[in-house]
Amino acid sequence: MEVLIVGGTGFIGKALQKALDLSGISYKILSRHPAKANHVFWDPAKQQLDNTSLNSITHIINLAGAGIAEKRWTRERKKELINSRVEATQFLYTECSKHCPSLEGYIGISGVNAFGFDDSLCYNESHPFATDFLSNLVEQWEGSHRLFDKLPSFSIFRLGMVLSSQGGAYRKIAVPMKFCMGAVPGSGKQLVPWIHLDDVVGFILHVLQTKSVGLIHVVSNNSSMKELTQTIAHKERSKIILPNIPVFVIRLIFGEMGMLLTESLRIDRTKLSQTAYKTRFNQLSDLIYEKEN
Repeated sequence: MEVLIVGGTGFIGKALQKALDLSGISYKILSRHPAKANHVFWDPAKQQLDNTSLNSITHIINLAGAGIAEKRWTRERKKELINSRVEATQFLYTECSKHCPSLEGYIGISGVNAFGFDDSLCYNESHPFATDFLSNLVEQWEGSHRLFDKLPSFSIFRLGMVLSSQGGAYRKIAVPMKFCMGAVPGSGKQLVPWIHLDDVVGFILHVLQTKSVGLIHVVSNNSSMKELTQTIAHKERSKIILPNIPVFVIRLIFGEMGMLLTESLRIDRTKLSQTAYKTRFNQLSDLIYEKEN
């Protein structure tokens, strides 16, 4: 087995590299700035890829995509969010169909924000896409992943908010707490589907070494934003002393992107629970006792 990681230098990618090293699985990383022997140059925006070392690749893990919550969603940023996923994956497919004769498996990452926001429903994998920007993004994203669906092993993981004290959303929430500036966004009652980073990586390795699962929601639980914020405060040895941040303030600061903090979504995890993989982090309280890497 030799794995090609797309987006291997990001939050999930770095953790995945460590896990592959521990498992003794060989891998290569597509990178715009190759810095190591196992890095392979590519620049999907310019349709460039060094395909000379792809003939031994057996599996692809596609984590590519500009960060959803890194910048305000201007028209140009929305275009970048789509292109960094859709066009990059389409280019990857074109190149791999020519230069990866040993390819047998593919895991693509997408997100659970495919249904709009209505927590009166618990959305499973069969529910239709909504029409808002995020839902449209996920629909196009998964459409590009499906170019690979004729392979013997093919999976798409819809991830909830990925939590770990090592980075990602956790660190964005935790930073103000160092200055006693932590606060609960909105009412605090809105539900947040989440999964711990260790379980994302663990499930990737599980599927990589067993069998494909098709489209699956990778979520451990749906917890309130208040509980999430308070749990992070506890772990950071801080307290929430400021009042909740009003929704209109969040919208002024973050624009449309603010919905990620203020809106509620409930995601069904039945399919994941029926697999042989058992998540390690199932309650937010488990995060408090997370071991530092």
